[in-house]
Amino acid sequence: MKLSVIILAYTTTNGLFEMTSNCINSLIESETAIGVEVILVESNKNYFNSGFVYPEFVKVIVPDSDFNFHKFLNIGIKEAKGQFVALCNNDLIFYKNWFSAIYKISQNNKNVKSFSPSGNVNDVDFLKDFELGYKIRTHIQGWCLVIYKDVLKRIGYLDETFNFGYADNDYAMTLKKYNIKHALVNSSKVEHLEREKVKKNREDLSEGYKKLQENVDLDTSKLPSYVLTAGNKYLLEDKKVLDDYVKYHTKWGAPNFLYRKNKIADLLISLNLGFLNRIIL
Repeated sequence: MKLSVIILAYTTTNGLFEMTSNCINSLIESETAIGVEVILVESNKNYFNSGFVYPEFVKVIVPDSDFNFHKFLNIGIKEAKGQFVALCNNDLIFYKNWFSAIYKISQNNKNVKSFSPSGNVNDVDFLKDFELGYKIRTHIQGWCLVIYKDVLKRIGYLDETFNFGYADNDYAMTLKKYNIKHALVNSSKVEHLEREKVKKNREDLSEGYKKLQENVDLDTSKLPSYVLTAGNKYLLEDKKVLDDYVKYHTKWGAPNFLYRKNKIADLLISLNLGFLNRIIL
């Protein structure tokens, strides 16, 4: 099997069920020539008694623990049998041959091991088949990441310190540290329905986010000095985002220090000395 797709879902209403179902249906219809394993990691602990039923070919896993973005993805990764693993939100629409385009790039560029599809589904004219890089929301689309499963064995499972925010930032830094090339594949089209999702299912998702807020244990009286700046005012208004922000910089370095380390790491990569990033980062 070439591909295992791991989808995180929170099935509590007809709207959320319909959104996830559309995601799964478009996935299956998009790739008819390859075998696709679908693993759904469900946050609704009462899913099996909820009356919502996904197709039989979907393996639904309901963890006992509370939602943690990386932990739930790791649960799916451990179950995956594919050569490639796709880590996906449930608010996606997959376009025809989206993975075939990624697979083609992977076979012609053996040194590239991580990929994201393009979210610009109406953009059919592009100069390059793919673009290498680690920029968040430019090269790395956190809502859909495709990676060789054996690479995950090399770098270890996703860091479960990050249970919501800054997960894609941590993924990008991990790739850079281990000198693993990532590509945005322009010919691979997957539509991210984030704005539509928020509009239609705001109350249900807000309830889930509120629970995440309640689980935050953060002593705001001991915040690092780099947080207390005018530009970070928005962080102080959202305890969950603030917690994730502090976790990220505790791991990788304070913002100014991390900026300098990244400059050095990028230079080493450009000189084909990226293997030294294990020391720098």
